[in-house]
Amino acid sequence: MSTARVRDAASDWSVSWRSVAAGGCVAVVVAAYLSVLYDVVTVVDDPTLFVGAVVGAVVLAGVLRALPWTHALGLASAILVGGLALYLSAVPPAYFDALSPLRVLQDTVALLTGYSVLRMPAAGAWATAVAPAPTFLAAYLAFRGQYTRAAGVAAATLGFFVLTGDSTTTTTLVGVLAAAGAVGFGTLAAHAASARQTQVLTVVLAVMVVGSATVTAVPGGQSPLVPASSSNPSAGSLVSADGYVGVGGSLDLDPRVQFVVGSERASYYRAGVYDRYTGDGWVRTADVGSGTTPSPTGERVRQRITAERTLDVLPSAPVPQSVSGIDAEVVDGGLLVNGPTLRSGDTYVVESQRPVNDSVDLSRETGAVPDRVAATYLQLPDSTDDRVVDLAASLTEGAESNSERAAAVERWLEANKQYSLDAPKPDDDLVTEFVLGDAPGYCTYFASAMTVMLRSQGVPARFVTGFTPGQQVAEDEWVVRGLDSHAWVEVYVPDRGWVRFDPTPSGERTTVEQQRITEARASGTEGVDAAGSEDGTWTPTNETTTMTRTETTSAGVGESDAPTEQAAYGVGNLEGEGSDPANVTPPTGPNGATGSSGGPTLPPASTLLVWGVLVGGAVAGARYSGLTARAYRAVWLRWLPRGDPREEVEGAFERVEYVLERQHREREPGETVRDFVADVRADDRARRVAALRERARYAGRVDRADAAEARRLARSLAAENSRLPDPRR
Repeated sequence: MSTARVRDAASDWSVSWRSVAAGGCVAVVVAAYLSVLYDVVTVVDDPTLFVGAVVGAVVLAGVLRALPWTHALGLASAILVGGLALYLSAVPPAYFDALSPLRVLQDTVALLTGYSVLRMPAAGAWATAVAPAPTFLAAYLAFRGQYTRAAGVAAATLGFFVLTGDSTTTTTLVGVLAAAGAVGFGTLAAHAASARQTQVLTVVLAVMVVGSATVTAVPGGQSPLVPASSSNPSAGSLVSADGYVGVGGSLDLDPRVQFVVGSERASYYRAGVYDRYTGDGWVRTADVGSGTTPSPTGERVRQRITAERTLDVLPSAPVPQSVSGIDAEVVDGGLLVNGPTLRSGDTYVVESQRPVNDSVDLSRETGAVPDRVAATYLQLPDSTDDRVVDLAASLTEGAESNSERAAAVERWLEANKQYSLDAPKPDDDLVTEFVLGDAPGYCTYFASAMTVMLRSQGVPARFVTGFTPGQQVAEDEWVVRGLDSHAWVEVYVPDRGWVRFDPTPSGERTTVEQQRITEARASGTEGVDAAGSEDGTWTPTNETTTMTRTETTSAGVGESDAPTEQAAYGVGNLEGEGSDPANVTPPTGPNGATGSSGGPTLPPASTLLVWGVLVGGAVAGARYSGLTARAYRAVWLRWLPRGDPREEVEGAFERVEYVLERQHREREPGETVRDFVADVRADDRARRVAALRERARYAGRVDRADAAEARRLARSLAAENSRLPDPRR
C-alpha cells in the first residue's frame, strides 16, 4: 500500500473514531435525563413500560433517520402531545376536572422553579409519557451525524430536570461534560483534527470537572467527584414546609424552644404529611389533601400556639377544624396550609377534633378502604425488598383489622430495633437496611419502616412529621423545642379516618433529648427555655391541685401523657393473634447475615464516569505537555536489559546514542556509529561503549564483564545529561 493510501486510511479511522466518540457523548446526555425519569418511575410504577417506550423511540429514530428534519420535529411533537394526553387520562379525576389553561401555566412555572416531578400526581405515567419525544429527536439527529444539535436537545431536556431539582449534582455534571464532548468530538470529526487537538479537548473536559468540584465545595454544596456523604446531618428540626423530607444519616436537632402551646391537654402536633416513599426520603404529592376522609368523632381540643422563633409550618393537634389569628387554610389531609411564616411572638388559635379514641372499636373496624386512599397510600418503590414484605406478612398474620396489623408491626419495631440519633446513612433503600440489618435508627427510620411494612400488606399508611407534646410548664401550658421534632405513622381505619401509631421507643428517645438539653444549658445556648421551663416539668399532686416541679425530660410531659394518647389512638394496646411479634427475628441473608452484605461497594456509575473524564484529561494533558514522554525516557535511560551480554551492550549503546543526540544532533541515516561518535567528539565513556557495541555486533566477542562495564558507563552518561532538552521535540 502506498504512503498516501496509508495516510488516507489513518485519517478516515481518526474521523470515524471521533464520530463514535461524539455519538457516545450524545448517548450519555440522553442517559443522564433518562436516569432521572427512570428513578421517578421505579418509585411509583413498574419500569417495564418506560423502558419499552424509550427503546421504541430509539428504534423508530434509526428507521426514520432519512426523514427530513421538519418532518422529524413534527413527529416528535406529536409523540409528546400524545404522551401527555395519555398522562391526563391516568391522573385522578379531581385533578383532571380542575384542569384549565391557567392551571397548566401554574404547573409549568412550578416545575421550572423547583417543584419536583415526584410531587406530581401519577408521576410515573408522566415520566413514561414525556421520555420518548426528546429521546427520538436526539437519536434521530445523532444517526444523521448532527451531534451538536442532538446534544442540544438532550441537554435542554436534562436542564429541565435541573430546574425541577430532580437531577443530582453528579448527573448534571455528567450531562454537561457529555454535551461538551459531543460538540467537541463532532467538530473534530468534521474537520479531521489532529491528535493534539483531541488532547486539548480532553484536557478542557477535565478542567470542567475540577472547576465544578471547586464551585460546589461551599456550604451546602456536594462535590461531583465523590458519592453522597455517609451522613446527612440536619440542624433545627425534622419539620419544614418543603414537599420533601430526606431520611437517614446522623441528626442534630435544635435544643431551642420553637413554640409555646396553651391547651387543656397534651397533644402530638401534626405539621407535615407525606405519601410517596422514594427509598431515601418522603414526598408530599398533589394527591395529599384532596378527596374526602371520615369526619373525626372524638373530643374537641383548643390550642393557642405562640411562636418563639421563625416557623414556616403551622403545627396543630389532629384533626384541625378551624383556625383564627392568621390567614390559613384547613385541608382535608388534616393540615394547616397556605399560611404566613410565623415570627417570634406571632400567635394563632386552632380548634381540632380528635379521631375516635376507642381502641376496641378501632380493632373491630373492617370496612372498605376508598379507592382514592388506596391509590395514594399503598405506593411502594421498586427497591422494597421481598424479605421486608415477608416479615411484615408474618407479623400481621391473624390480624383482622388495619389497627391490629399496625399494632403488631409497631410492637415488633419497638422491641427489636435500637434508637440512636447518630444512625448511619444506608447505602441503598433505608427501610430494607434498617429492618433487616442491626444498625440503629431514629424516628424517621422507625416511621418509614412501619409505613412500608404496612403498605406491603395492603394497609394504607402515611409518614407524618410534627412535634411531640413537649415539656409541660403549667397545668395548661407546654414548651416545644426543636428536639421535640418527631416522625410517626398514621394508618387509615375505614369509617374512622387516620389513626396515629408511634413505633419509636419512647424511653430511649427522651433520654437522648434530655441529655442534649442539659448540654445546651451548660454551654450557655440562648433560647433553650421559655415560660419557666428551666424550673422543670410541672406535674399535679395525687391528692391536690398544688403545682410542683420536677426535673425530668423535655419530652417527659409528652411521655407521661403517652399512655393516654396511645390508648386514644389505638397504639400498643391491641393484641394480635398467633406468635408474639416481638420474638420474630428478621429473615437472614446469605451465610446467615442480616441486612446488606457489607464490604466495599463501587461508587455510582455517574461518579465513576466523572472520574474517568478527569483521569483521561490528566493523561491527555501529560501527553500534550510531553510529561509522559519525559517520564518514560527517565525510566528507560536508567533501566537496562539483563540477559545475554550482547543484548546488554546493545541496550547500553542505545542509551548512549540517545544522550549524544540530545547533546549534539541526530545520527544521520547511513552514518556509521564510528563516524557519528567521532563527529560529535564524544567523550571516552561514549567511545568505549561504541567500541564494545562494535565488537559485540561484528566480532561476537563480549563477556559479562564487558556488559557490566557498558551498563555502568551508560548510566553515568544518562545521569549527567538527563536534564538536557530534547532537540528532536
